[in-house]
Parts: sequence; C-alpha cells; structure tokens
Amino acid sequence: MGIFSRMNRVIKSNLNALVDKAEDPEKLIGQTVMDMEAEVKKAKKELVSTLGTAKRLIKKAKEHEDEAAGWEDKAVLALRQGDDDLAREALRRKARALRQAEDAKSQAVSAETAATDMKSTLENVERKIDELKSRKGTLAAEVRRAREQPAEPGAPRFRSATFDELDRMTGRIDQLEAEVEAANVLDDPKRVDVDRRFRELERSAGSTAVEDELSALKKKLEG
Repeated sequence: MGIFSRMNRVIKSNLNALVDKAEDPEKLIGQTVMDMEAEVKKAKKELVSTLGTAKRLIKKAKEHEDEAAGWEDKAVLALRQGDDDLAREALRRKARALRQAEDAKSQAVSAETAATDMKSTLENVERKIDELKSRKGTLAAEVRRAREQPAEPGAPRFRSATFDELDRMTGRIDQLEAEVEAANVLDDPKRVDVDRRFRELERSAGSTAVEDELSALKKKLEG
C-alpha cells in the first residue's frame, strides 16, 4: 500500500502547486500524468506480487492437507500394530497440519482481497490518467482563468471536476490504507494475551479431539 501513499502525495502536491502563479499549469498537469503513470507501473508489479503470494498460499494449504491425510494413514497403521501412543502422536500432527492449512487459506483470502482492492484502485487511477491526458489543455486554460480572477473570501482558488475527483480518490485510498493498517496491528499487548489464552484452549481442546478421533479410528478398524 506504500505505492498508493506515494501516488497520493504526488497528486496532492501537484494539485496544491496549481494555485501557485509561478507554475505553468499545462507543464504541471503533464508532470502529474507522468508521475502517476510511473506509480501505476510500480503498483502493477506489487499487484502481481500479491496475486503470486495468494497462489503460493493456496498451494501451501493443499500441501498441508495432503500432509494431514498422510498422518491419518500413519495413525491407522500404528493402530493396526497395536501402538496407541504412536497413533495418538500421528493424529496430533494431523491436527497441526490441518491448522496450518486453514491459516494458509485465511492468508490467501486476505491476499486475494488486497489484490482485488488494488486492482480496483489502479483501474480508477488509469481512467483518471486518460482523462487528464485528454483534458490537459482545457484544464490548463481553466487554471489560468482562475488565477486571473480574484477569489472570493473563503472560496477555493481553483475548481475542476477532474481534479476534484482526483482529490476524492486520494481520500478513498487513504481510508483503505487506514483500514489495512488497523487490521494488521500485531503489537497490541491485549491481543497478544488473548491469542496466548486461545492457543492454550486450543491445545486443551486438541487433546480431547485427538482422543475422540483415536476412538473413532479404533471403532472403524474393529468394524
């Protein structure tokens, strides 16, 4: 998301510079287009990387599921040999592999969601770049006229639907980044404590689940 932050800074900086009479508006709009196109290229690379991460996580989840199936087969083998302890250990490892598979799936979903958001934002930016290109001359003329007219007290120096939309777009990107940052807070002491307590509960529940599964496997073999 850092790329979008940089893009926001580019847009906002150039919008602010338009009110400066020392700046050539047409040149500045052209520079804005080039800066945005450069950031879009970087963002597309980040998008490809994020999609690649999602695919790798999906593959990793499948590997963990296959591992879990292998541990169940080993548990059955151990039971047939009369080794309950070894079967119990195999089932513990099966449960761990399934947890890892679920974690990988969850991370893959998060990566896919992030990629979808990035793709939508990039499409929006690219549309605005095309609009800026097509309206560069008209926008520059509007800026010049606005500079020549005295602004009313409290009124904005320059208004344009295209640049207003760009400004609103940066606000939406800022909000998206804030939500992502809030979702990724990992250093909250309370959260750490809660996670620890849940892990303890999961271990306790996992032991019971292993015993239940061991009993079910025994009945299956006896049947």
